[in-house]
Amino acid sequence: MKPFESQNEVAGSYLKELQTALRDGAPQVRDEVLNDIADTLRGLDVDETRVRIRELGAPGTIAADAMAATTSLEDTGPSRAYPIITSIALVAGWYLVPVLGWVAGLVMIGASQHWSSRVRRNGILGSVAVIVVSTIGLFAFRGTDAWLVGAIIFGALPFLGNIFVADYLRRRWALPGQDLVSTAR
Repeated sequence: MKPFESQNEVAGSYLKELQTALRDGAPQVRDEVLNDIADTLRGLDVDETRVRIRELGAPGTIAADAMAATTSLEDTGPSRAYPIITSIALVAGWYLVPVLGWVAGLVMIGASQHWSSRVRRNGILGSVAVIVVSTIGLFAFRGTDAWLVGAIIFGALPFLGNIFVADYLRRRWALPGQDLVSTAR
């Protein structure tokens, strides 16, 4: 049944005010609120309708409450899946698909608009620094009796360092108030 069917004059007027107050809301919410209130008022005589309308409150208040509840549900922010996948590509990519997997993680960092330019730059530079230091460690101990130390540095440092870089990026994912479209500072 439509909201304005089988309504007395007072209820019809109230529902029209409510419909006007809800005009900027989401269509689904607008229809749901309007139908719920119409069902509440349907079948009441004029005096009962006036009493029930006083209990319900002003149409503007009902509309504001409905839109506020809708806004809080919609503002959940971007998905946390992207920084998690980026972290996995950054950390495990170095080992699973040598070099290319890690480069894919770096590209994912640079491509996202949910990190500020500064955070993207710091994440990329931090990861590159870890790889450079581990490579220097490998070459520094190459051909010596301590070659195993160089191999351990080269094997473990990218894993440990990129875990810290991934954590840094994950904690700064879509932070409110950060300038997401600015150029690097």
